[in-house]
Amino acid sequence: MSDQPEDFMDLSDQALNDVEVMMESDVSVRALYNRLYYGLFYAAKAALLSEGVGAKTHRGTADRVFQVLYDEKELFEREEAILLQRLQQKRDQADYELEVNFELEEFRSDLEDVKSFADSARSIIS
Repeated sequence: MSDQPEDFMDLSDQALNDVEVMMESDVSVRALYNRLYYGLFYAAKAALLSEGVGAKTHRGTADRVFQVLYDEKELFEREEAILLQRLQQKRDQADYELEVNFELEEFRSDLEDVKSFADSARSIIS
């Protein structure tokens, strides 16, 4: 895979489109959180790469978003900067825990936050 920010934004857009299609198909919120997380993750990778910053792991990506894009460069608000870490926890719960109850309204709120983050990432790489 290329290390071009635009390619990661394309992946983000695909994942967020998957979320929209899946919501129309009435799939579980567990499945929705998986695709939502990746939509956010790819947008974060795009923003980091556009600033010349790489990360090898998911946790490293979340850490770099907070340290570099929020703390050092002030390109994101604090809530945006911790969103990746927060959604990674939800995705892990959705994928690996047997007993978890996610509310659709909570998911919709997270979806709006991710769309806002992706818009911010898109403006950074432009």
